[in-house]
Amino acid sequence: MPSAKNARRSVSLTIAALAVLSASGCGGDGEPATFGGPVDAASSPGTKATASAPARLKEITSACELLPADAVVKTLGGSDQTKLKATEAPPVEDETTRYTCAYQDGNREALSLVATAFPDRADTVTETIDAIGEGSQAKTTRVDGVGADAVAYTVDGARVLAFAVPYQQELRLVVLSGPSVIPQSKFAALGKQVAARL
Repeated sequence: MPSAKNARRSVSLTIAALAVLSASGCGGDGEPATFGGPVDAASSPGTKATASAPARLKEITSACELLPADAVVKTLGGSDQTKLKATEAPPVEDETTRYTCAYQDGNREALSLVATAFPDRADTVTETIDAIGEGSQAKTTRVDGVGADAVAYTVDGARVLAFAVPYQQELRLVVLSGPSVIPQSKFAALGKQVAARL
């Protein structure tokens, strides 16, 4: 779907611009985060451990891993016959590494997820989400309950939800985009699932 691809390209440019800000010295001055696989939610500062809480990742290494295709179908309300294929694009490396997953039904892209982590930026949640909102040049809405801060907007027939989650010294940023016919509440539900892993 061309509009979803245009929205994803716009979001990717915004994320690349944020990477440049990161390289120019914005953000905290703490020790770099340690990486390597899942970490139990109980060991992460600022989280409450529950028996059903998924493990938070120590490092983002894949966008598709953050949101399996069957979870997308279940949340969006597809039938038993609905099948989505999650395809991981090659990572894009700027000052950070950007991971992208496209969820497709045949040749039609139903949803896209872009994820990246900015080192030493955990204290810039609000500024980052503000920058994405301003960069969209669209009417934006703050979304409560998705990550530490989130913004939603529609552009070129696509709905976009961007949210940030701090982890140790990192700022983890995720952007979901898809057709604007998908209700905002469904985007928020998908965002909550992803944020729980971050």
